[in-house]
Amino acid sequence: MTQDRDPSPGARPHSSTPLLGRLSLMMFLQYFVQGCYLPIAALYVESTLGFAPRQVGVFVAALAIGPILAPFILGQIVDRAFSTERVMAFCHFVGGLLMLALFYQKSAGPVIALGTAYSILYVPTMMLSNSLAFRHLRNSDMEFPWIRLFGTLGFIVPAFIIESWWLRGLGGAELARARGIAFALSGIFGLLMAAYCLTLPHTPPVRDERHKYAPGVVMAMLRQRPFLVIVVVTFFICIAHQFFFVFNSPFLRDILDTGGWGAVEQRISSIGQWCELGVMAILGFLLKRIGFKRTLLIGASAYTARCLLFSLVFALDLPFAGRLALAAIGQALHGFCFGCFLAVGYMYVDRISPPDVRGSMQNIYGVFFISLGFFFGGLVGGEVGDWFTAIADGHKIRNWTGIWLSSAALCAACVAALAVFFPGERNAPGHACGSPEKGR
Repeated sequence: MTQDRDPSPGARPHSSTPLLGRLSLMMFLQYFVQGCYLPIAALYVESTLGFAPRQVGVFVAALAIGPILAPFILGQIVDRAFSTERVMAFCHFVGGLLMLALFYQKSAGPVIALGTAYSILYVPTMMLSNSLAFRHLRNSDMEFPWIRLFGTLGFIVPAFIIESWWLRGLGGAELARARGIAFALSGIFGLLMAAYCLTLPHTPPVRDERHKYAPGVVMAMLRQRPFLVIVVVTFFICIAHQFFFVFNSPFLRDILDTGGWGAVEQRISSIGQWCELGVMAILGFLLKRIGFKRTLLIGASAYTARCLLFSLVFALDLPFAGRLALAAIGQALHGFCFGCFLAVGYMYVDRISPPDVRGSMQNIYGVFFISLGFFFGGLVGGEVGDWFTAIADGHKIRNWTGIWLSSAALCAACVAALAVFFPGERNAPGHACGSPEKGR
């Protein structure tokens, strides 16, 4: 049976250890699947498959365009028809097969088509796993960050498996070809996740006869200022977030080439996830202390600072160690970007959502967070990459300072908008986070 979110008087205020363990493993597998391919997807299609910068942007956008309509369908299904865990099992099973098929493709058309189809199925499961966890946790403000921490751990582990085992000692064209194993590993673990979903706590729809079409109820909530502001700011922040994933692996590759280092991009990128583990561990206490608005501002400011640091790597006359150090600090800020903005955004949306449309609320928020923001982020990243890329002697030369300053400007505008328009909490710092203000 589904566990109530708000325990009755006298009930334990915390979820059981076995439940926490099951949900933690769910998050680990959910993001292990993504951690296999996402950090090097752009580098793979560029260096191995020979995609042009604009094609790289289209491919990364394809990983987000699919779910634009999917949440309106899946949200209605999980809120009105089928249990969440079974919908997740179906999506991961078919998605795993598609990822295995993508592993064997080499030309742009099939790769982009399979990436789009895969995203239709995978991306909504990110929101559904959140929704399932929120549904069963007794104290989500304190427990969800710890559960989500295992998702971050799952995202990190594939880098060490792939680079320390499969890619170890490889270089040049051989290394470029071997990187494709990331997609095969993602497909295999997608199938494993599908099987595990069938063992998760039963999460049936919460039916309310007053609300026939769940996504329609959610869209009507855009008239409420807090939800509208978080959606709009998240949309633009996620353009910058996707911008990061378009360029991070090629950016790190250019830095490593100046020092003669081999294939360690994923491990350097994982610095951000290691930092994210620490941020997620204290996130519940941070929210309790300073509230949602200030925590979101920390996250949005971290996006700005990361891009500014990256813009200095090649702008300053630094030795290799200095460039690597600046890049590593910028990677570490990813922990604050994700934990303090994206994870808190999901928690905020869960807090303000009506119980019977919680699945749709998470999924439609995901449309703006994952789909539209990431879609435009891929396209914008590809175009900006073309603006700041020149070809000399058959080699691509990028103006990394211009690329990262473009993203920093967008992030700074998001910080300002959040500070001015997002309402604060009525509860004072040091008190438990209550319901957010409905307006000022």
